[in-house]
Amino acid sequence: MEQTLHLDNFIGNPRIIEVLKRANEQDRLPHAMIFAGPAGIGKCTLALLLAQVLNCLSPVDKDACGECSACKKIYATLKSRHLQCKSTQGNGFCGTCENCRLRMQRHPDVRLIEPEKTTISIDQVRELIDEVAFQPFEARYRLAVLDPADQMKIEAQNSLLKTLEEPASRTIIILITTNPYILLETIRSRARLLQFGEIPRETIEQYLRSEGKMTAEDAQLSAALSGGSLAAAMTFDTIAYREIREQAFRFVKLLLKGEDFTGTSLLAAQVSKDKKSFATWVDAVTALLEDIYYAVTAPERIGQGDLREKLEEIAHNTPKPKLISAIDATGNLKRELKYNVNRQLALEAMFLTLSSRQQ
Repeated sequence: MEQTLHLDNFIGNPRIIEVLKRANEQDRLPHAMIFAGPAGIGKCTLALLLAQVLNCLSPVDKDACGECSACKKIYATLKSRHLQCKSTQGNGFCGTCENCRLRMQRHPDVRLIEPEKTTISIDQVRELIDEVAFQPFEARYRLAVLDPADQMKIEAQNSLLKTLEEPASRTIIILITTNPYILLETIRSRARLLQFGEIPRETIEQYLRSEGKMTAEDAQLSAALSGGSLAAAMTFDTIAYREIREQAFRFVKLLLKGEDFTGTSLLAAQVSKDKKSFATWVDAVTALLEDIYYAVTAPERIGQGDLREKLEEIAHNTPKPKLISAIDATGNLKRELKYNVNRQLALEAMFLTLSSRQQ
């Protein structure tokens, strides 16, 4: 993220932006909000941008300037979010390395509360409750962000209830989650729920191109396979994916032909050895099948444009019902993998099932 990021140029979910801007202009921002939606779309980033707007010392056109001391301190909170101490290999805080110095620049009234190991503990929430009992130290508004809030322990959620019910003045609490219904109903009833959506593929592709972060071809591929997540698109490894995709493409052709079980079995044995890469491989199979389907139904939706001619050739030689069955079978395979099934046998069974339907 660049320091010049503002509400007005935030990527995706423009309706949410307008809701927040309008509420702020009318001085009607809720004291507690739930930002719910897919991972990697910038929910936490937006919460901290809102903190900048609320506390900027020199606002420009009702947005934060990004340059005053308050904006820079809040930006340091966001910038240092995933940084670990270099001197202690991430297991402490030395106070002298570059990462720790940046963490020391964080705004004292803007708190980002994240899990200690795997959960947000009751001690973390109690510490927050003690803080919000007092007025902000130097900001106009204190803002606390719990991310991901659904990793709060039940007792931690219960301890937060009274604070949400009787909020301190000039304090806003934002709970970040991918699924708000994991939170207690009593938590949800005390906070305004804002439901975020995936970022459109075209918007992500345009951003990647405009920032010069990727070639046009890689930007298209990353956006198409990002699942609507800007964060996923920005970190997408196109080189590694193309290597995996080669095997996935071979399997797709065998699957749709439904004739060569021996070849399919050998390929299944090869790709199923590593559990982690296998998940990516199955995603690649799914993406290829979907693009083949789009090649004849909605060509403009093809995400892997570098394979367009090959995809179109397969599409024109494959009956649509067979494609739909293959896509459904891949979806079933993904669900089965959650139960640690034998990966090779699962692939072979999928091939045989589809082959029997085609006879």
